[in-house]
Amino acid sequence: MSRFADTARRMAPWLGIAIAIALLDQGTKAWIESSFLRGERLVVTGFFNLVLVYNTGAAFSFLADAAGWQRYVLVAVSLAATLVITYLLGRESTRGLFRYALVLILGGALGNLCDRIIVGEVVDFLDFH
Repeated sequence: MSRFADTARRMAPWLGIAIAIALLDQGTKAWIESSFLRGERLVVTGFFNLVLVYNTGAAFSFLADAAGWQRYVLVAVSLAATLVITYLLGRESTRGLFRYALVLILGGALGNLCDRIIVGEVVDFLDFH
């Protein structure tokens, strides 16, 4: 078996988990969009709400007020992060906990990448305060 085929075989389950996380991410966002109006809030606990917001920027709305160019830059950053994380998954064969962390980050990055490409902004709804 070639080295590439061996690496692909080892990575397949991890990439499958990342894709499942991305699909779950997209499913929960579709549910929240069908159930809430923009800005609508549901208080769940004293420190957690569900609220539908759209983020055109990065984490914590960084660059959200930019003129629109940030969408393309953030898509490129997401694609680069996806490649780096995929590379790290292929390289790290013995560090299971590290791989789980990478897969969770990759799944979220893929979900947000889909949002940026399809919607033009990231759908957010978890409000911890």
